[in-house]
Amino acid sequence: MAEDQVDSRRRNFLWGVASGLGAVGVAGVAVPFVGSMMPAADTMAVSTTEFNLDTLVPGQLVVIAWQGKPVFVVHRTEPMLSRLKEYEYKLKDPESLADPRVQADWMKTTEQRMTRSIKPEHLVLIANCTHLGCIPLFKPSPGRAEWGSSVPEDWPGGWHCPCHGSLYDLAGRVIDGSPAPFNLYTVPYKYLSDTKILIG
Repeated sequence: MAEDQVDSRRRNFLWGVASGLGAVGVAGVAVPFVGSMMPAADTMAVSTTEFNLDTLVPGQLVVIAWQGKPVFVVHRTEPMLSRLKEYEYKLKDPESLADPRVQADWMKTTEQRMTRSIKPEHLVLIANCTHLGCIPLFKPSPGRAEWGSSVPEDWPGGWHCPCHGSLYDLAGRVIDGSPAPFNLYTVPYKYLSDTKILIG
């Protein structure tokens, strides 16, 4: 009986040691494995991009890179903003409600959903057509005089995708009849000051 007691204690001790070593082994494998899934330092460095809005003149568009994607930043003028309402009846999704990828956390008011920006004059969008990813051409002037038959006669100004003809207004909202299913995607951004934004 005493010998059985000794064996039982020895067995429990060996099970405890084996379990402890097993746990250490699992942790030794899990820590580097989980660490390998974390973004690399160079990736983290490009996860945000600062942009100085002072470099834009009214009516100008620039394309900048953010996380390897092209991003449109536009300084819209008052005439550009006034044309947004005039063309709403021809839009697929005037308030950007059809797809969550075109909706941003800061789009809380009707005006923000119409202008698709925190401040109406500055627009920040992913520069890829939502049809097949081509980069649309910026054609801000209304009418056909400057652009020819690539846009409709009552063109309000906006973007024209050269690949398959999708059209977007000056808020990046897709015009009905275009092959693109959704508005141009917004990007997460915030104002660091009146003249500087942080994208990402």
